[in-house]
Amino acid sequence: MRMQSEITVRRSNDEVWRFFSDPANLARWDRSVARVVVTSSEPFGVGSTFDTIAPTRKSSRKEGMRMSYRITDHAPLHYVKILLTDSSMFAHAEWTMSTDPSTEGVRITCQLEFTLRPMFSFLLPILLLTQRSAFRRDLTHLKRAIESD
Repeated sequence: MRMQSEITVRRSNDEVWRFFSDPANLARWDRSVARVVVTSSEPFGVGSTFDTIAPTRKSSRKEGMRMSYRITDHAPLHYVKILLTDSSMFAHAEWTMSTDPSTEGVRITCQLEFTLRPMFSFLLPILLLTQRSAFRRDLTHLKRAIESD
């Protein structure tokens, strides 16, 4: 499945990429991420790795689902590609975040390509029905987070 959306933020490209270069910021806008654990040394770039921890119910003492990622391609101030390397839900996933200057600031394009593991294929119809609004909502959170910095 492939999803793509874009949003324009009223910041410079440098400011946007400063925000992107801090992996902890992912938890500020992606509702499926409660926290980020960096698993490689800095500086952040090709080959860098990190894990995301999903939110849990307040009554749960267990940690949320963990997924692991690696940056596979990075052109500073232009785009970054991030490959999902370990997940119980996804067989494959790759994110691409890119930026382009616009008259209002910077247009951010977020693209996600993924395949669910067979045991989670029942989620596909739900994702097809909700993905556009959910993806757009996350990008709206991204815009707010970047513009509030």
